[in-house]
Parts: sequence; structure tokens; C-alpha cells
Amino acid sequence: MKLLDIIPLRISLFSVIYVLLLIFIAPFIDHLFTSLEEDKILKENNFQILFEIIVHLIVISVIWYLLNTYLVLILEKLLNIKIKEATKTTVGIVGSIALVGLQKNLIDKLKYISYEHPFRMKDLYNF
Repeated sequence: MKLLDIIPLRISLFSVIYVLLLIFIAPFIDHLFTSLEEDKILKENNFQILFEIIVHLIVISVIWYLLNTYLVLILEKLLNIKIKEATKTTVGIVGSIALVGLQKNLIDKLKYISYEHPFRMKDLYNF
């Protein structure tokens, strides 16, 4: 029995690899977008901030998809093992939570749009 045949150890190892990789990648993604403070200085309205949030989420989705697809293949070749579907799912969930959780600019803007300055009906219909 190989050491990596132990499922909890395998999931832990792959999760650590994903999180360490994301700790290096996530700030690059986050810094592609302006901070909420910069948006306020530029006097961006809620629709402009919402557009940035949507684009930020699309970029995160594409990066997560690429990581989730190709990192598994790389790890399988490097470690000479077959990664099972349950491990892929678990690591994908951990990776997606870590990737989104490390996006400070996105989180600040989501809080602002959701709680501090939500859309009003007059914003939507110009009453």
C-alpha cells in the first residue's frame, strides 16, 4: 500500500498544494482590479462597481477552471498516481473557497454593494 493511497492524506496533500499555489496567484488577480477606495475617489457609481465585480468573478472562474483542470493532470504525472473523483471534488471546493477568499478588492466591493450602499429602486428605474 502506497502512502498516497490513504484518502485523508491524499486530500490533505492536494489541498495544501492548491492553497499554497493560490496564495501566490490570488494577489495577482486581485491587483488587476481597483480597490473600493480608488473607485470612490474616481466617483464610480454602483453600476460601474457592479460591472467590475462581474468581470472580477469571470476572471476568477476562468483561472479556477484552468487550475482545477490542469493542476490535477500535472500532479498525476509528477506523483505517478491517479486522482479519484472524490479527491478532485474536495480539492476543487477548497481551491474555489481559497481563491475567492483571497480577493480583498472583490470582497470589499461585494460588502459595499450588498450592505453599505445597496441598489435602490430609483437607481434601477431613474425615478
